[in-house]
Amino acid sequence: MKMKSIKIFSVLLILGLMMVACETLTEPENDNQYTKDRILKDPAFAEGLLVNVYKTLPNAYPLDEVATDDAVSNNKLNAYLRMATGEWTASYSPVSKWNTAYNAIFTLNYFLSVVDQVDWYYLDDAIAANFAKRFKGEALALRGYYYMVLLINHGGVATDNNLLGVPLVTEVLEESDNWKLPRSTYQASVDQINSDFDQAISFLPDVWENSDDMAYSRVFGAQNKNRINAKCVKALKARLALHVASPAFNNGNYDNTKCVTAATLAGQLLKDNGKDIAGMPGDYVRFYNSDGDVDNADILWRNDHFNSNSLESDNAPPSLYGNGRCNPTQNLVDAFPMQNGYPITDILNSGYDPDQPYAGRDPRLNYYILCNGGTYGSTTINTDVNSPQDGLNNTTSSTRTGYYLLKLLRTDVNLDPASTTTKRHFYAPIRWTEIYLNYAEAANEAWGPDADPNSYGFTPLTIIGALRSIAGISPDDYLAGITSKGQLRELIRNERRIALCFEGFRFWDLRRWDADLTEKAEGVSISGGNYSYIDVENRVYPDHAVYGPIPYNEVIKYDGLLQNKGW
Repeated sequence: MKMKSIKIFSVLLILGLMMVACETLTEPENDNQYTKDRILKDPAFAEGLLVNVYKTLPNAYPLDEVATDDAVSNNKLNAYLRMATGEWTASYSPVSKWNTAYNAIFTLNYFLSVVDQVDWYYLDDAIAANFAKRFKGEALALRGYYYMVLLINHGGVATDNNLLGVPLVTEVLEESDNWKLPRSTYQASVDQINSDFDQAISFLPDVWENSDDMAYSRVFGAQNKNRINAKCVKALKARLALHVASPAFNNGNYDNTKCVTAATLAGQLLKDNGKDIAGMPGDYVRFYNSDGDVDNADILWRNDHFNSNSLESDNAPPSLYGNGRCNPTQNLVDAFPMQNGYPITDILNSGYDPDQPYAGRDPRLNYYILCNGGTYGSTTINTDVNSPQDGLNNTTSSTRTGYYLLKLLRTDVNLDPASTTTKRHFYAPIRWTEIYLNYAEAANEAWGPDADPNSYGFTPLTIIGALRSIAGISPDDYLAGITSKGQLRELIRNERRIALCFEGFRFWDLRRWDADLTEKAEGVSISGGNYSYIDVENRVYPDHAVYGPIPYNEVIKYDGLLQNKGW
């Protein structure tokens, strides 16, 4: 009996060991997934959440002018070309930022939920608290930035005829939470963005710089250059305020009260930073000057530089081994005035000669657009139809308009396959030139061309005059004849079109102005010194395209997410 009990026990023991072994074999190994504990105890790992959001920021100019009256592409598969010629839908929207923005926002929400718990610097509590403060400021600034991107891209009049913004999520969403959130009102979205921006400003310095205080420098020092700071956030607030004050969001007219807010934000930022007329950057006109723009005072915020030749490879003329992709239009060329400031349409005063259409023009024309007989570096480029490579429509890489892009390109890049080189490039999200133009537009609508009620020391008219003077327009006799708000409005819009061309503004400027989106893209055919102006591409936009669509995949998830009207 005793022997039988021992045998039964032995069998049970063996079965038990086998079950433990099987359990061990079926239990998954650690798959390198880190827990919240790792985030709280490893500051570098925690900061990585923030760094990953920085990586999602734009790092190149979009060249979405191809979807406007300013440019076309010789690549018939170009996404912006397809949009401009009738393919823009809620299912096909190359300008949509929905997924990118919300992915960043969800990451930032989680980061903000743990930032005060992370052991940022175990040797000194005061330094640790400053790190938490700084990182919180950066996270709030970036969340505000991405909500602003969403609002600009997707805010609009919805199917219920109300002006709506986007769904607002400011807390961490768990699996059990309700993810089906409706769009907030437009104003609630604006308020949330400004709340994030205001908090960020309270946490961040205006400038990342070192000081004699080593503890301060460790947290807020110059090693953080190119990360967002309070000055950048103030510029974004001014940009947002102008957008919100614009006609498309105010029943077709500027809202005067909102224009006062936009003008005050931009004007105070300029004044506080010594950017009056005398302090206006003298090299705003050129990109990649002799020092590679290392010290370009016009740039407020830019990304880290990188060596490349892809922009040149895409857009240089084919005779220089480029693909000539982005072709400025005759429409944009015609927007450049003569050097005396008069538009070329003013035949009596401008001195424009249709037989020499590029002579005596605003010098920016030669800096931004490669016209027939212009130079790319030291090479003269001819777009005459008889030019075998660079002539109009002569090859798949030739221009479709008679023009090639010059702005943003480094002409000292060599694309010859036998000796290809790269050069330093960067992307600048904010330039002071934009802030000057934001101020001029808002202040003109708020107070008129010559008013300076806040004693900034400049007016909309003097700002525009100074920008044109630096560009080389002199004497600016045309400006002296500008006396009304309406006249200056048109000049400011034209100056904005020129000064910010190919930097990603025109596509959304036309929409916030509630302007005509269907102006046909035109070009020039040159033969034997004769200039014939040609239609190149129709612009096919419905009236509701003033607002971008909510992605179709999001709308079908539930009925409560209203689409913008018409989409």
